[in-house]
Amino acid sequence: MEEKVIRQINAETSGLSAWRYPQNSFFAQRGSGNNWALGYLLNGPSCVEVVDDILAAELEKCDSVDGLITTMSLAGGTGSGVGTYLLRHIGDMCPKVPVLAQLVLPYRRGEVATQAYNAVLSLGHLLSASPGEAPCGLLLHENDLLHRACANRLIHHYRHQTHRFVGPLDQVPLVELNRLMAHLLGGVLQPYIGPSRGYTLCRRRLSHLLFDLAGPADYRLYRLHCLPYHPSSEARHFATETWPQLLRHTRQLLLTGACLEDKMNWCVSLDNLRGHRRQPLLACTGVARGTGAGEVLWSELTAGLDVEGVMRPWRVNASLPMGVCTRAFNGHLRGVFLATNGGGLVAKDDRTDGGASTDVCAPLRLLRSRAWRLFTSSAYLHQYSQFGMEDPRASLLDAFAVVEQTIYLYSQLTTS
Repeated sequence: MEEKVIRQINAETSGLSAWRYPQNSFFAQRGSGNNWALGYLLNGPSCVEVVDDILAAELEKCDSVDGLITTMSLAGGTGSGVGTYLLRHIGDMCPKVPVLAQLVLPYRRGEVATQAYNAVLSLGHLLSASPGEAPCGLLLHENDLLHRACANRLIHHYRHQTHRFVGPLDQVPLVELNRLMAHLLGGVLQPYIGPSRGYTLCRRRLSHLLFDLAGPADYRLYRLHCLPYHPSSEARHFATETWPQLLRHTRQLLLTGACLEDKMNWCVSLDNLRGHRRQPLLACTGVARGTGAGEVLWSELTAGLDVEGVMRPWRVNASLPMGVCTRAFNGHLRGVFLATNGGGLVAKDDRTDGGASTDVCAPLRLLRSRAWRLFTSSAYLHQYSQFGMEDPRASLLDAFAVVEQTIYLYSQLTTS
């Protein structure tokens, strides 16, 4: 429903004369003008029946359904508005089917002036929805973290090719960000041998992922982590990671809440952990992939974490559920993939804009504070009222309250 995206697809596929949209896709040449109200109140209702028919036709082809994965951006109007409307009605389309919603959070210095409004409105509606209407989990992807990780790796790749110094990359192709997101998600959802039933092939991987991370309905913010990540084939060919090294880095990742090894704080350890404000790790699951993965001892990864309050699992005596696969994944000879609920460090001076915090609520605090600054000056509210939102101030206040409540509930678990 975005003309810019359609033009980009046409440009990328201009050399493929036989390419066409598949029959099970829906598209339209109209956007939502970066306006959440236009997407949620007008464009969403106009396409819900078509999407319902397409989804029903696809589900009829399945002998069994493990679940649904949706992906939406929170910056513009189509992803946030139309996406939120469809997610709120997906329970009517396919009841009792678990849904994992991937939410791509906007850049901190994004080009959309109303992106903070759009993100807060979407989060407010999704977090406040009843269990039958809301997704089972919200998987958060931060554009800034993805951009930084890709830029750091592309710099080394360009330096190797040109044999000269290359400065920081401001422009990273979207295909690189999408490739990293696909690598993270594929690492936890591709086939593996699960610990249940004597390490047999896990056939309902999405359901297991949601079950392992699930807890009270107020705690549904999830994140993905992986070690290592090499986008270029040259780097993968010369990778020298060993399992003891990966486990040591993964343990540090659990302590600090980092997405990848980029800027992981190595000053934090179990010995000095009490000197840092931290959010406990509420749930965690993961997969080890590559040669020798079956010999990995996950007890070494989590030893002492629950004693120091790093982990607070929902289920009593719950061990870290991990899967293994001895095949290399995406060209990486060895890799560890994690999905977590909670966890991370909270900076002592972090009150509004996220700062150096790595906890799951850091991007929510940033979006809330920026949207609130716009709201107190009544900026752009008229753009929402002209597309059917009767009282933008009341709608935004309700969304602020829901987001603030989620931040508060997670912050109540913070220890130091």
